[in-house]
Amino acid sequence: PGYIGRCTAPLLLDKKTFKIVSNESSDILRMLNEIDFEEDLAIAPDLYPPHLRSEIDRLDAMIYESINNGTYQSGFATTQSAYDAAQDKLYSALDQLDALLANQRFLTGPLLTEADLRLFPTIVRFDSAYAVLFKCSRKSIRADYPNLQAWMRDIWQIQTSDAGLQVRDTFDVDAARESYFGQLFPLNPSGIIPAGPTLEDMRLDEPAGRGSNKWNDVFVAKKDRLPEHV
Repeated sequence: PGYIGRCTAPLLLDKKTFKIVSNESSDILRMLNEIDFEEDLAIAPDLYPPHLRSEIDRLDAMIYESINNGTYQSGFATTQSAYDAAQDKLYSALDQLDALLANQRFLTGPLLTEADLRLFPTIVRFDSAYAVLFKCSRKSIRADYPNLQAWMRDIWQIQTSDAGLQVRDTFDVDAARESYFGQLFPLNPSGIIPAGPTLEDMRLDEPAGRGSNKWNDVFVAKKDRLPEHV
């Protein structure tokens, strides 16, 4: 209480005590997954089902180190060798995941899990921000990774169980591009914001062709949880 100053995202705050619970995205994701927002467990999604946890953990580690963090390590590298190393692991990981998604709808199989959610924010920002600002321009999602592009559209078009907040409402492509280029002064001292790619350029609303986008066809329901050893 009483703090005035800069904060970072994400931040989970206890509204009753006005205390910070966590600012670590992976912890927040797990906490929220354990809360039953839906009384009916038939429609409550489980992003970390017990029988997939070892595979999710493996993918999470690779996605964070090579892709989520790899883009930033590329953009803020101060030596050529550090930049080259970050780029090598970034594109090696993207190549692996694009090949994986050629044979299955989501990263762990036919249903979306935490691993997909950990990857999505970086992929949806990649062409519009990281490709130019962070010098991640060897390949683009739109031109070089057809399966990642279709997977990105697939998640963007998921329809939640009611008429409320949808996936597409949680991210503004144009605002993100303006924020990255307008606020990261050391990387873009002119403050000039590129004209694109825009949401329209990314064609996120075009059919993904990967299956039904209805809520109950995309997620593991908590009522269907299998034990961890299965």
